[in-house]
Amino acid sequence: MAEEEKAPKKSKAMLFVVMGAVLVMLILVGVIVILFMGKGAEPAPQPNAQGSKPMHNAPMSGSTEGGSTLMVRSSDYLSLGPLYPLSGPFVVNLISQNGRRYLKTSISLELNDPKLLEEVKVKETAIKDTIIEILSSKSMEEITTLKGKNKLKEEIRSNLNSFLIDGFVKNVFFTDFVIQ
Repeated sequence: MAEEEKAPKKSKAMLFVVMGAVLVMLILVGVIVILFMGKGAEPAPQPNAQGSKPMHNAPMSGSTEGGSTLMVRSSDYLSLGPLYPLSGPFVVNLISQNGRRYLKTSISLELNDPKLLEEVKVKETAIKDTIIEILSSKSMEEITTLKGKNKLKEEIRSNLNSFLIDGFVKNVFFTDFVIQ
């Protein structure tokens, strides 16, 4: 009779072990799915540092898949808007604790409307100054990753859009990007 009672306890223990292993695997699969789906989403826009003027952001179209909202840029690379290459490369000192670090980059702006070209030409000095302020406030660690570069592009875009009137910058393109 003692042998009959031990057999069900072993099978119950084995059942709990198998159920626990399945539960852990389901949780891992869920975390992996969430991480991969989260990479397509863009970070929420940061408030303007000056706080005085509202920011004009490029329109974003959201699509929902599986209950989560994915943000997609309105500008796709198949139909680019007017491009305005800013003259000369930007060379700035990066914030660094161990020695001097420099960033040399060239930038082109994708505009939403050809009418904005004239305003950008007139305001090019202010645009360059804004970009230099943003670039020189960064450390090498902040801008070496793809995520960091995308965040930098978004920061430049939103700051420039805060003082443009005739339209907005849809995208910022780095045509050179060298850190030394």
